[in-house]
Amino acid sequence: MSFDDDNFMDDYEIQELIDKFENQLKNGLSSFFDADELNIIIDYYIQRDDFSKINIISELAERYHSESPLFNSIMAKKYLSIQDAVNALAFLENENNNKQDPDYHVNLGYCYSLLNRHQESITAYKQAVVLLERQNCDDIYNSIGNEYMMLRDYEKALLYLKKGINGCVDIAEQYSEITNCCFYLDRSDEAIKFLMKEVDKNPYSIAAWMSLGNCYLRLDLLEKAIEQYEYALAIDQHYDKAYVNIATILNELGRYKDCIETIEEAFRNNVSKPILYCLYGEALAMTNNKLEAVSNFKKAIEMDDNIAEAYAGLGSIFCKENDHLSAIKFLKHAHKLSPYNTDYLFELAEQSNKLEKYDDTIKYLKTIEEIFPYDINLYIAYMEVYILQENIEEAVRSIEKGLDILGRQAPLLYRMAFISFVQDDEEMGLLYLEEALALDYEGVQDFIYFVPDYIMNNENIVNLINEYKSKNNK
Repeated sequence: MSFDDDNFMDDYEIQELIDKFENQLKNGLSSFFDADELNIIIDYYIQRDDFSKINIISELAERYHSESPLFNSIMAKKYLSIQDAVNALAFLENENNNKQDPDYHVNLGYCYSLLNRHQESITAYKQAVVLLERQNCDDIYNSIGNEYMMLRDYEKALLYLKKGINGCVDIAEQYSEITNCCFYLDRSDEAIKFLMKEVDKNPYSIAAWMSLGNCYLRLDLLEKAIEQYEYALAIDQHYDKAYVNIATILNELGRYKDCIETIEEAFRNNVSKPILYCLYGEALAMTNNKLEAVSNFKKAIEMDDNIAEAYAGLGSIFCKENDHLSAIKFLKHAHKLSPYNTDYLFELAEQSNKLEKYDDTIKYLKTIEEIFPYDINLYIAYMEVYILQENIEEAVRSIEKGLDILGRQAPLLYRMAFISFVQDDEEMGLLYLEEALALDYEGVQDFIYFVPDYIMNNENIVNLINEYKSKNNK
């Protein structure tokens, strides 16, 4: 990372210098380049990740300019280009550095950032701003903002990210960071207002419309999100991310025909991505076009054999066909490609249950627990498999663990009531049932669904449910 001093050389002069360097490389480097020139040349190749040229430049600096104040800067840049902060810092801490050079402090800031010394990084960046007299500092403001984000000081991060908005390299990423700060601060309305101003300033900014859509998506305002993504498509009918986001939401909303139409529009506009074929397959499967769905999942795999969603889609189809072995085969492949996706693991657990492979079920549930132990469905799934094994003790322990981790959640309390009734502990069962009813009366429908008739015929249970029904109808 470095600061480009635009006042030193203009773009034409820099290009002339680069052309000269390239020509000399072909001819064995017969020309001499001073330290200032090498410092400019290395910045050029760092921006292009051309490490072979970076190494050549650092070798020239070592050979001809080891006594120059710029030598340490050039060497530091070499090591920073490969994120070797330890060696970079060794050169930056050399007393022979020009500490009045903003470039020095920018590189020092980046070095500290790589070392997770974020407060020191901020101090270095701010010193660069001072030396530049706050002129042309947008990129440095962005760096400061990112450091504050690492420190979870989102208020200050937001301040600096906004200050640097005009100088960011990746505007979409900048919008994402700014909106993240707003959401972390529980100020989603501020994120929306900011992005609305951005689209007003530049109504043809796809990044701004997409970011606004993402904001609404985070707020679960799905129709509003779709609207923003459609504005992005109006600007560029070939913008694949907009099609993907719209199709994903339409599937979530159960609007499968609309999803199919959206993806077919993408195909007509020559937008072809593996994930679109997966979403197409999902929508087709839900509209009973299973053969076409399978064909599209296979097409996605042909395009990218590492796309987990396609294997999961095939697994889902076999689940519905009650072909549990085939379902497990494809779901295992999906899990291998995306090991932290708990949806695949839950499905694997369910399919194993249906094959009465309970040890496998528990294995998958334990993997989920390692990844994310805060999913209420995990403890319900544990209970169900232990009930199938007639291991009431472990079933109770599973629900109790869920209550310890998640608190007094109604779905867990309904199941503790069920277990108590199964154990003929009516008194305790009624206590759990009443607590669950008080927390979430609507959840009783789930309770009625999974509880056997002989329990539901209990007069005390029926009366208690009816009592809360009357309370909720008032």
